[in-house]
Amino acid sequence: MTLNKESPIPLYYQLVELIKEQILAGEFNPGEQIPPERTLAEHHGISRMTVRQAIAFLVREGVLVARHGHGTFVAEPKVAHDALHLRGFSEEVQRLGGMAVSRVLDQGIVTASPRIATELQLPADTTVVKIVRLRLADATPLLLETAYIPCVLCPRLETEDFSALSLYSVLEQRYGIRLAYARQAIEATAANAYESDLFGIPVGAPMLLVEGVTYDALNRPIEYFKAIYRGDRMRLRFDSERASASGDRLVRPRHSLVSS
Repeated sequence: MTLNKESPIPLYYQLVELIKEQILAGEFNPGEQIPPERTLAEHHGISRMTVRQAIAFLVREGVLVARHGHGTFVAEPKVAHDALHLRGFSEEVQRLGGMAVSRVLDQGIVTASPRIATELQLPADTTVVKIVRLRLADATPLLLETAYIPCVLCPRLETEDFSALSLYSVLEQRYGIRLAYARQAIEATAANAYESDLFGIPVGAPMLLVEGVTYDALNRPIEYFKAIYRGDRMRLRFDSERASASGDRLVRPRHSLVSS
């Protein structure tokens, strides 16, 4: 693939797409250094400023990693989380052959805020179990996760050791709650000072914020969750469906889940 200087698409963006294709094709492997700016500029017949703009874009996306004084390298591949299957973070990482670790930052009984009470269809001032965990894959922090579960559904849930246990496995195996689906919203956000410190990333780094409610097979809301993913190391996978002309889905709808 060559750059088209007659195209309305900016040259830096064409170079971005070219480098991505080269990485996907295995021309550049994770951890490998890409050619220096001068080499890329001469090879493609463009200015070093254009090359620098493309590289900066790819660094912000997490495709490349710039190491001061050493050059620019291909980043390790992002962890892909299949958001359409009822798997927790630990299950997903282990399925992909990684080692999942959880650090419990906060755990205990709290009074549900008005919003959480509404989302979980609870009366005002109902108590819930709050669990805040930093989730790591192969020692790399990827996800900050907060979950709220009604105390009435899971007595003594707050005493469980969720640094070692899967929340969803505990809900299913110890409390007989059959989780079925979740409704969620996803938006782009940026790392604040607290998240920067937790993840070891710059303030303002791209993040994915996912919030939603998990339901059981009886359509009862079981968990309200808020998950903040590292944008440079995580990606979420979805399947989309096209509705028929009448507005009906052509296949049975599937609900997505990305928490716990």
